[in-house]
Amino acid sequence: MRVEEVPPASWSGALAADWDRLLQESADATIFQSPAWVEAWWRHFGTGRRARLMTVRDERGDLRGLGPLYDRPLHFLGLPGPRVLGLLGDEGVGSEYLGILVRRGEEQAVLRALGGSLMGAWSLADLRGLREDSAVARALPQALAAGGRCQTDEERHPCSMIPLPSDYEAYLASLPTKFRTTVRYRTNKLTKNYEVRMFRTQEPGEIEPHLDRLFAMHQRRWEAEGHPGSFRGLTKRAFYADVSREFIRRGWLRFYHLEVDGAIRASQFGFAFRGVLHSLQEAFDHDFHPPGVGGVGVVLRGMVLRECIAEGLRGYDFLGGEEEFKTRWGTQTLYVRSVRIGAPGISGAAAFALTAGVRRLKAWMKARSPDWLLERRETWRSWRRSRRGRRAAQRAEGVRE
Repeated sequence: MRVEEVPPASWSGALAADWDRLLQESADATIFQSPAWVEAWWRHFGTGRRARLMTVRDERGDLRGLGPLYDRPLHFLGLPGPRVLGLLGDEGVGSEYLGILVRRGEEQAVLRALGGSLMGAWSLADLRGLREDSAVARALPQALAAGGRCQTDEERHPCSMIPLPSDYEAYLASLPTKFRTTVRYRTNKLTKNYEVRMFRTQEPGEIEPHLDRLFAMHQRRWEAEGHPGSFRGLTKRAFYADVSREFIRRGWLRFYHLEVDGAIRASQFGFAFRGVLHSLQEAFDHDFHPPGVGGVGVVLRGMVLRECIAEGLRGYDFLGGEEEFKTRWGTQTLYVRSVRIGAPGISGAAAFALTAGVRRLKAWMKARSPDWLLERRETWRSWRRSRRGRRAAQRAEGVRE
């Protein structure tokens, strides 16, 4: 196996066709490992990082594996320190199910070659979003740590997915009686008293106005509650626009809207890949309160689920978290892991102490702190986030003007 590092300038050139083919041939591939997702993330979130996208080819030059990696310096007291190895797409945009792409049957050889080529090139491997039920994702930390005695730290995070049957009424019947009644009542009440249409973004020319509406609704809701909101700056907005254009071209985009009397009152932004719809973001009109209906987001999700079942999808994935507003829809829990590996030696030990060691100390202190102190800390953090959000929004408005 031959391992090469490919610079970003070549990702959309000679590598593009091979990357797409490997995405189809990999047993554990996810949309978050696609060229469209990775390239858009790098364009908008790559500042301060060095791309280290690694290809693994056989003796004939055929692509057998691809590691979408980057490294960055670990800063301490404002100064750059040891090098940290991460997975492209791991921050800022809600990626889950990360890892490397490997052709079926080539897992051991590819992982061994990749791990060997990276030996000595990093002090800390910070691997986030590794899906527990992926054999390749489970084996990646071991492959990177094979060069010596490493320190490891692991966190486990839940994701929520609805397994979809072949019939919508059968799905509704599986929900708790009270919530099933709520979904039907709100939907019937809204459609009886208003002209209602659920539709999907279908054309490239629709992307910009539909995204603008999503951003506006999302920001209005969270800023009203004293939070900065996810779209206060321009970087994440630009990422969504780039991904949308490429996903709609490939038939992956699932950007749904609930229109009431001619105005969009709720939206869900997602994408379908390998039979599963991944719901990345959603928003509803904070100022729209139709009598007897309550949240129109529930109405839209029910309609989207009906559409997913009609399309033949096998799952609806909420991605990270297992909050009640997700679990009431009949979810199953999937888990992803975040693994930190400190390389052998002083540099690796220092990087591990500054990251995993600090995390463990914070967890220890939190477990032993009184409730009143935790509540005051959370109040202070909310105030600080709100202040930062207002300042960022003012800066963004200045840029747009």
